[in-house]
Formats: sequence, structure tokens, C-alpha cells
Amino acid sequence: MKIDIIGAGSLGLLLAGRLIQTGNDVRLWCRGVEQCQRLGRDGLTVTYEDEREPITISEDQFVSAPIGEFAGAYLEEPSDWIVVTVKQNTLHNDLPEFLSLLKEEQVHMICFQNGTGHMEMLGGMLPNANLYVAVTTEAAKRKSLTEVIHAGAGEVWIGKWSLGDGQAHSIHNDLKANNLIEVLIMAGFAAFLSNEVDTMIYRKLLINAVINPLTAIWRIPNGELLSSEQRLQLMKEVFEEAIMVYDFCEITYDKDAWDNILQVCRLTSGNISSMLADVLASRTTEIRWINGSLVEMAERSGVSAPLNRWLCQLVEGIGV
Repeated sequence: MKIDIIGAGSLGLLLAGRLIQTGNDVRLWCRGVEQCQRLGRDGLTVTYEDEREPITISEDQFVSAPIGEFAGAYLEEPSDWIVVTVKQNTLHNDLPEFLSLLKEEQVHMICFQNGTGHMEMLGGMLPNANLYVAVTTEAAKRKSLTEVIHAGAGEVWIGKWSLGDGQAHSIHNDLKANNLIEVLIMAGFAAFLSNEVDTMIYRKLLINAVINPLTAIWRIPNGELLSSEQRLQLMKEVFEEAIMVYDFCEITYDKDAWDNILQVCRLTSGNISSMLADVLASRTTEIRWINGSLVEMAERSGVSAPLNRWLCQLVEGIGV
């Protein structure tokens, strides 16, 4: 299968390495010229935190190029799938310049972003596209420009996004999606199709909204959120405000959602959240599309979410 992966961060490198290893034709599109040059010289490596052998991909097994060349390459030689793994701020601020060149094309595009708002933007920009949403619990950490550590196996759930009403719809008879699932499974991922991926987006949003900003502010790994009653209390208050917003917006959530968040903290106790990683690297975070999404949802429903607004202001103010 021919696959374009836009974004060579931790998830992009992980997907690329595993997909290339199982014989797929991958073009990896990078934001930085230096990363393209390094990948073109040194290849790509996927390592593991357990005793498994690393995956080493030589530079002649794939194409790495700057994102500015993507649209021209796609129009000349279309791929079966465009996989978008960049973070929300890059997707909203940088990619429209390149993706808008495909507005007449019937692309198959799958998006791995946290938060909300991006699918509606892409739907307006690419009216002929077949858009899919992916929700994953895979854990990966980029060690260098060419090496990624697979920090924990998870699952990948994929659903079709409907441009008409913003909901995910039946996907199990979708031949292209089924083929992609087979390719992901062959690459070693636990991948599934879902008709309820929209629900899963909001489930993951709830987890990220509680864990990510607090780890970023306190600069601690996920597990240390559970180390004191004070931290747990603030977590619970953020959670309760978020589910209040969900109730007003008539968004369903699991009855044991709070216990699920605690379990995520335990299972990923040593992990650094993506938001904390961004703060430590002085990068723009996704707070606007995570807790900011809750603030916007609350405002549309005529209520307020002051705690989530406060978290947005705190995280956005770091390093200013």
C-alpha cells in the first residue's frame, strides 16, 4: 500500500517504521529540512523499552521530504492514504497552505489529532475528501530526529467522518478502510473499525483535559498526579467541570470515566504527556484544542467553564 505520512514526530515515525518494515511504500513528510536530511542519510529506527529487537529502516527504503513538496508529489503520484499525525496547532496554522491544493481531489485522509475542531476545518477545505478519524492509545517518544521509542502498546480505532452532520457513520463495509486495518494489523498494531469513533474522541478529550495540562504546569510524569490529595482534588475538579459541559452538550461519557482516568495515570505512570513534552521543548501546546474545546463547548451551551479557561491561560502563559 502506498501511504503518505504527514508529520515525523513520535507517532509519525512509529507508524512509518512499522509500515515500511512490512513492505508498504511510505513517503514521510517533515516540517524541518534538517530532519529530512538526517532521515535521508541515517534512515529510521524504532526501539522498544522491553527486550525486543529494534526496527532499523535504511534510507533507501522510504522517501522523506519537506512538507512543502507534498501536494505536488501527491498530484503527480497519488497515494492510497494520507495519514496526518501533526499536532493541532501545526494542522491549523501550517498545513492549510499545502492541503488546500488538493481541494478538487477525492483523497482518503485519516487524522490522529487530539482534541476537536480539526475535522470540521478539513471538511470545509477538502469538500471532495473521504475523511477518517483515528483514536489511538499507542505510546511513543521521539528520541531524536530519526529514532522513536515505542513506549507502550495500545489500540487504534478508525471511523468515517461525515461532512454533513459531523458524526461518525457506518464503516464496516468500507473496503478502503478494511484494507487499511489489515495493513496496520500486519504492521503489529491492534487496529479496529468503529461506528462510534466520535464518542471515542470525546472520551479521549476528557482524559487529555484532566491529565495533560496539570502534568504540563507541575512538570511531572502522569503517575505523579496521584501522589498527593491536593493534586487529586484539582484533577477531580477539572473532571467534574468537564462532565458538566458534556451534560449540557448532551455528549455521552462512561459512568466509570473518573476511574478510567486514574487507571490511565497508573498504566502510564512514567510517561511524559505530549503537552509537558511541548512545554519542556518550548513548543506551542495543544491546550487550545483540548481544554479550549471544553471552554468553547460550554459557551455555545450558555454556561461557563472557568477552571478549564484558567488552565488554558496558565499553559499558554508558560514561557511567554
